[in-house]
Amino acid sequence: MPLFSRMKLSNHEEDNMKQKIDLKSCSDYREENIKTAVYTLLDRYFSSSVLDIAGKNILLKPNLLSANSPEKAVTTHPEILRQSALYFIEKNCSVIVADSPAGPFTAQSLDKVYRICRLSDLEKRIPLRLNRNLKGRKVSYPEGKNLKSFHLLEVLQEADFILNLPKLKTHSLTYYTGAVKNLYGLIPGLEKAYYHSKYPDKREFSRMLVDLCQYLKPNLSLMDAVIGMEGPGPSGGTAKKVGLLGLSENPYALDFLFSDLVSLPYKQIPVLLEAMDRNLIPKNISELEISGENIEDFKTVFQPAIEGSFSGNPISFLLHRFSLTKNLAKKLEDKWSPWPIMNDRCIGCERCKDLCPRQIIDMVEGKALPDYEKCIRCYCCHEICPVEAVDLKRR
Repeated sequence: MPLFSRMKLSNHEEDNMKQKIDLKSCSDYREENIKTAVYTLLDRYFSSSVLDIAGKNILLKPNLLSANSPEKAVTTHPEILRQSALYFIEKNCSVIVADSPAGPFTAQSLDKVYRICRLSDLEKRIPLRLNRNLKGRKVSYPEGKNLKSFHLLEVLQEADFILNLPKLKTHSLTYYTGAVKNLYGLIPGLEKAYYHSKYPDKREFSRMLVDLCQYLKPNLSLMDAVIGMEGPGPSGGTAKKVGLLGLSENPYALDFLFSDLVSLPYKQIPVLLEAMDRNLIPKNISELEISGENIEDFKTVFQPAIEGSFSGNPISFLLHRFSLTKNLAKKLEDKWSPWPIMNDRCIGCERCKDLCPRQIIDMVEGKALPDYEKCIRCYCCHEICPVEAVDLKRR
């Protein structure tokens, strides 16, 4: 049985909408600009949709990776969340905001994320609810290619409609993170570390992410690309302006478009390769139906999280580009993929030690030291380090 029952389009409507992406320019996060962009996109969508959302429970899923101020471009900007919430509140909907940030999932840690990401005040100013239910529930998904069941946040059972609110960023493990990867935050707490440990190979991990997305099937995904992150993402990179919001029913199509927009090749993005293998998106970006803006006006180049031609997902890149066997591609990945190297900024907070999926980090003289013989290079330590004390380098 599914965890929750959501509003769905007819099969005919899904076929007509599945490759459509609507774009709206937005130069900055000022209230009036975000409101215009968000309301325009949602109005255009619902004006042609058969869905009646009046009185429904709307779950907003932002990227709340960690307790960082919005200016760092680590998380979905609170003004986008605010205007999205107000749009549905005006339709007499109830709005819930839910995510499970990286690290321990406790009431204290969650409130810290809400406060520093500037969401706590929203709850006081407008009638939305920040989720504080820490419970998870196991759900069955026999159709999954890699995973036949998930642990998901219990609050999902309240949702009639999911609006996915990802942040456009590079990623040290999956090369790119957007709409599909954002849904990983609906797995509670340290359960996420379990899946990293179970699927150390990037392609297998990404196959699991597609399974998760196929189970959840968010009704809409609204990409925050006003300012994205390039370089060592998803938390240690540099903010870079794009000036765009994008809306789609198809999270894979949205990711295909925005990764291409910032010059991150899809052949190095295992989530997109998996989606193509399942015929969830076309292999040619020209087959996407894009409206609202001329995409060429926003083209830019993001520096990847890991420099070099083998960055991101070497196995997928080599398999698809050069038709190498998986064993040979794996050997090359072992040689070329970087390792998490602790630098002098380490403050001995032990977050990486506590959150390592394989528990292979020890503290030596107050500094973190991985056991590289057992390291699976999931880069979780790099992702969650609060002081950017983890560099990704080849040894």
